[in-house]
Amino acid sequence: MHQILARLRWPRYKVCLATIYSCGLRLQEGTNLHVAYIDSARMMIHVRHGKGAKDRYVPLPQRTLALLRQYWVTHRNPRLLFPAEGRNHVNLAQATAPMSKSTVQDAFHAALKDSRLNKRASVHTLRHS
Repeated sequence: MHQILARLRWPRYKVCLATIYSCGLRLQEGTNLHVAYIDSARMMIHVRHGKGAKDRYVPLPQRTLALLRQYWVTHRNPRLLFPAEGRNHVNLAQATAPMSKSTVQDAFHAALKDSRLNKRASVHTLRHS
């Protein structure tokens, strides 16, 4: 998986997919993360409205927290960790919607193709790796 993540071109997709991978999140859980869901004191992420509309806590690795903090500084959206850019390339700090699942999937598949690994994989594969 590290070979695929290393091939991602845009930092926003790299951080999102690295978070999904390191925390074992589903795609929608990863793209819908809010700043308030990160509990850095306990090193946990509060996953809200996961599969079956259930909430749960997942461990947050130190490296992932550092990566999230570094990425958040680039947009400083007060609510969303992964805000959508929008049609007019709206300022990410003012975005109200999370980045789309399809763009994350497209970025993952492009990186998979670029890595030349002959494996069938999807974003959900990261959850189980």
